[in-house]
Amino acid sequence: MGVKIAAAMGAKVVMITTSTSKAADAERLGASEVLISKNAEDMAKHASSFDLIIDTVPVAHDLNPYISLLKRDKTLVLVGPLDPVDMHGANLITKRRHVAGSMIGGIAETQEMLDFCGKHNIVSDVEMIDAAYINEAYERMLKSDVKYRFVIDIASLTS
Repeated sequence: MGVKIAAAMGAKVVMITTSTSKAADAERLGASEVLISKNAEDMAKHASSFDLIIDTVPVAHDLNPYISLLKRDKTLVLVGPLDPVDMHGANLITKRRHVAGSMIGGIAETQEMLDFCGKHNIVSDVEMIDAAYINEAYERMLKSDVKYRFVIDIASLTS
């Protein structure tokens, strides 16, 4: 959703991922470029070039390579709960880079984003499943074989 919303707002969006398999989806969602974080050469090419990075990864990972992508006085925002966090102070201090956190806005901000999404026809990508498929869906989730979100078709509860 972040890629879709940022693109609709007119931002140049670069999706950073560990997987080349997400490149086609990233472009479909509105990203103008995909940066593979495991490719050290590509990461080096993008050093000090980003104004904002929104990190949505909810598990512990090394933030330092991403912080190095920020321009002077720019910010990496964590929206996925991440613990512990290991950062090299010099990576922040030398370019006055910032790391911030954000959860969710209040009612007014949520309504503003819903209105924006409605105006721009931005919807979630989901995989609709029958309630009877819930165990298989759970197994797929454990294997990271899910793109985006599962949504249970409530009508399938009565059949």
